[in-house]
Amino acid sequence: MKRTSIHCFFLILFTFSVSLLNAQSAVLATGTNASGGNGSVSYSVGQTAYLYKGANSEILEGVQQGYEIIALSTSETLSKQEGILLYPNPTRDYLYIDFTSLPYKGSEYQLYDAQGKLVKKDVISQSKSELNLSSLPSAVYIIRINQKGENLKTFKVIKK
Repeated sequence: MKRTSIHCFFLILFTFSVSLLNAQSAVLATGTNASGGNGSVSYSVGQTAYLYKGANSEILEGVQQGYEIIALSTSETLSKQEGILLYPNPTRDYLYIDFTSLPYKGSEYQLYDAQGKLVKKDVISQSKSELNLSSLPSAVYIIRINQKGENLKTFKVIKK
């Protein structure tokens, strides 16, 4: 008798503790059971839902999704930005780089496509230089002006 009551006590305790457990819940888009002569299978399609209990007894349901924020920038000073002009933009065939107040000696340009692939690069030989873009397809390009290894200015160029 004593042994049976101890077993019953543990059975009730175990049943009560299992009922308090929370299993994973899922918000499913679809799912089904299939069976045949060789066996059966069940599947579901969906995303796991997460519950959050906040202050004031709020319950929110949603899906956790990771994301990353990246800030792209260049280290340019205002005085250097004002000394270089690039025109016309948008352009068809020729693009002009004009060093209005900065010395052009030791400068070069690098032209990149939208995927970041280097398309063209050359040394700037005059204070007003002409770039021939007629062989390039219509797209958006990035042109970077460097002088002695330092980035002076970066432009976005639209080629029609």
